[in-house]
Amino acid sequence: MSGKTTIYPLPNTASAKCLLYILRTYYARILDQPVLSRWKILEKLNEHDYQVNEEENNEYRTQKVFMRIYIQIPHRKTELDAMDTRSRQATTYNPPELIAYQDLTEKSSSNTPKFLGYKTDKQDHSGLVPGGFIIWLVWEIVPGLRLGDENSADPFWTLESYEREQVRLAFLTALPKLHENGWFPRVCGASSLVWHQETQTLYSIGPFEKASNPEHPITFGAN
Repeated sequence: MSGKTTIYPLPNTASAKCLLYILRTYYARILDQPVLSRWKILEKLNEHDYQVNEEENNEYRTQKVFMRIYIQIPHRKTELDAMDTRSRQATTYNPPELIAYQDLTEKSSSNTPKFLGYKTDKQDHSGLVPGGFIIWLVWEIVPGLRLGDENSADPFWTLESYEREQVRLAFLTALPKLHENGWFPRVCGASSLVWHQETQTLYSIGPFEKASNPEHPITFGAN
């Protein structure tokens, strides 16, 4: 991550206001070590870039992860209401992803991303919903090829026939393991699967939902 923070002009929309609020108010609060401290971006004073070649960069390689932020926003048509009015909408929230990733990581699931951390907080008086929830989730990016998107499974079908068969065999092992751990893919398609050919591992990357009967094993094919 570079040592600079830049805030760009954003359109006057709820999502843009969320992003701007997070940047201005909460960005540094995620970094609460060695002691908790609060910082607010007032103005940009300067910036400095330090470029390195690829070999130097490899010496200080950082881990790339996924981060998802949940932030409570006001009810429709109340965005411009007084702070006290919006604060009465404040509530708590426990994201299903948080429950799923915590449980799967605790069970040492080998076919799902590892959950790396989270933080829950409340918006301050300048927030969109003062006292409302704001939650950060971070999980690893698993290696490999994502086998599709919301529109098609083209990456899967571009594989050689022998490798597609490897994926199918890995699926027959990975899905029962996920079910045994108490979860099931909410999206049953190639977009939720990542294939790592080198280790012959098929990852399910979510989202997940609770399995109805994890004590009953999944079986494939006719008896």
